[in-house]
Amino acid sequence: MYEGRPSGGVEFYRLLFESPEFCAELGQVTLASGQLEAELIRLLKRKSPTKAAEGQPLGKLIQLAEKHQALDSNVISCLNELCKQRNYLAHNIYSLFIELIEETRLERSNLLDSDVHTYIERAWQLKENLIHLAEVVRDA
Repeated sequence: MYEGRPSGGVEFYRLLFESPEFCAELGQVTLASGQLEAELIRLLKRKSPTKAAEGQPLGKLIQLAEKHQALDSNVISCLNELCKQRNYLAHNIYSLFIELIEETRLERSNLLDSDVHTYIERAWQLKENLIHLAEVVRDA
């Protein structure tokens, strides 16, 4: 399917959109994010009984965990970085390829059609990191 030919912009976005492997990994990133959010809510309920955590997005849950000192600063730093990566992957890919945002966390320059595999690997790694941190939070 991929031939190593130059690709970019909306064309590369379409390759990602049409890739069952990328979409599956991105879906698993979403599920792993939900797992992490649920574990953060459980942790916050244990450490600081409040309903403030329910229904909050990942970034806000991390802020609450930091505010209530529910996790150590190293875990909070890792959570913040993963939240940024997740948000970028989930919300900014199209914006990246139409040059609405700067190229920062993911590449858009000098891509080949086969770089879809790189994006698949990035999504896979993010999913694995989210799952691992969900386990860390669960065991905290």
